[in-house]
Amino acid sequence: MKISFLSPAYNKEEWIIAMLDSIPKEYAYEIIICDDASTDQTLSLCIDYQKHCPQLKIIRNETNIGASESYNRLIQEATGDYIAIIDSDDKYLPEIRDVLAQVNGEYDIYYYNMITRVGRLIRKLPTDGYLWPGQFKIIRRSFIGDARFTTKKAYAGDWDFNKALVDKQPRCKYTDIIAYWYNYPRPNSESDLHVRRLK
Repeated sequence: MKISFLSPAYNKEEWIIAMLDSIPKEYAYEIIICDDASTDQTLSLCIDYQKHCPQLKIIRNETNIGASESYNRLIQEATGDYIAIIDSDDKYLPEIRDVLAQVNGEYDIYYYNMITRVGRLIRKLPTDGYLWPGQFKIIRRSFIGDARFTTKKAYAGDWDFNKALVDKQPRCKYTDIIAYWYNYPRPNSESDLHVRRLK
């Protein structure tokens, strides 16, 4: 299976290399970064990383359009069989390889679990429904259809994206593997940039 790893990035020079390093390159058909008009060294760090990572592609927004629209642009650019979205201030744990090894085309979504920077385990369960819309998952690209991140002020754009996926009644595998380090809580987390930028 060809897997596209997607990450929007805005002023993440402190975190971007750790995120890129955490992606298992042997599973990466492509890694696409959408630089959202960063004003720090995020873009230059990515360009330098690209020299030794041929799978890395960089797309740029001429102006800052926010995380949700950057996610949508990344989904449109992806060409793999599956997509894996990772925020530029988070990282995968080594156990992500155990998840990726199970992506065989049988399921529409492969779920895993996350742990926060303060050690809180967030487990994705079959009974969750719309709960915990975050990353947690590797998604068949052809299954996404018209599901998109939105720019509503009330909540982060991944809620509508996740709801659209769940409404399609996907075939899911719940691996119960802790495979993602969620850099939260902290100020200016990627998770709250969408709402913060709109205020």
